[in-house]
Formats: sequence, structure tokens, C-alpha cells
Amino acid sequence: MRSDAARNRQRIFDEASGAVIGGETALTLNELARRAGVGVGTVYRVFPTQRAMLESVLEEAVRELIDAAAAAGGYPDPAKALVDFLRTALLSALAQPGLTDVLITGSDETDSLHRAKGELVEVTSDLLARIRPAPALTGENLLKLLCGLIHAVSEHPAERQGDAIDNYLDILRAGLAPTL
Repeated sequence: MRSDAARNRQRIFDEASGAVIGGETALTLNELARRAGVGVGTVYRVFPTQRAMLESVLEEAVRELIDAAAAAGGYPDPAKALVDFLRTALLSALAQPGLTDVLITGSDETDSLHRAKGELVEVTSDLLARIRPAPALTGENLLKLLCGLIHAVSEHPAERQGDAIDNYLDILRAGLAPTL
């Protein structure tokens, strides 16, 4: 890749990331091109669709959730591992607009995000497998439940979201298995 093409690509990605982190998850590719100071065709070569842009920007957040789940898997207490992972995931999703949409969607446009979500399902399944008695919940279903929790917590005023997270995780912990 030519150096000017690499710079343009990075500028486009940085502008898209800033917009998505700022809550502009529906930023059009035409507007992205205007803000990045490049032609629309250049943007379309980086991101063929608006959805691909969103997925590309938020893939790193999904990878951070994989790392958080893997780290929690090293905890000796499986209940604490699961709850700590969910707390981390909730806080991450609240801070990153669009992450819930990326997690809940079954059809991904980018292969790398699809693979990352598969990895996330695997590591969350591993967290669940450590709990005894085993809950009747798969890693994939846990991610869907997480998306519901994200929505429920986001409906609270910002100053009460921490308490809402604690309350919802207490309910979840009590419902998964009697030993949690």
C-alpha cells in the first residue's frame, strides 16, 4: 500500500472511530468522506457499507471483551469470574455506542468480527461451564442476555447506572444457579 493510501486509510478509520465513540453510530459514508477530507470512493474502498464501518470500529471492543472473559476464567471462584466479566462487559458497552447492536446481530458483514464474536462465545461458554450446577445457558445466549442487560442499565440515569448494574447482576447471579 502506498504511504498516502495508508495515511488516508488511517485518517478514515480514526474519523469513523471518533464518530462512533461520540455516539454517531449512523454516520453515513458520504459524511465520513467529507470529515476525513477524502473522496467518497476512497471511503468505500475502506468500508464497503456503513455497517462494515461500525463493525470494524467496534471489533476492538469485542476483542477487549474476549480478553476480559479469558482473564476472568483464571479466577478460582467461577461465580466471581462470571459476574466480574459481565460487569466489565456492561461498563464497556455503556461507554461504546453501537456495541450492543454489533453483539446482538447474527449476520456480520466483516469476517474478522464474525470470528471475534465466535471467540467471545467460546470464552463465555468456558466461564459458564465452570459453574456447578451448570446453568442452562450457553455462551451465545449469555451474550444475548448481556445485550438485554445493557439496554436495561442504559435506561437508568447515568448517576444510577452503577447501582442498576449491581442489582441486575445480583438477580442474574441468583437465577443462574443456587450456588452463585
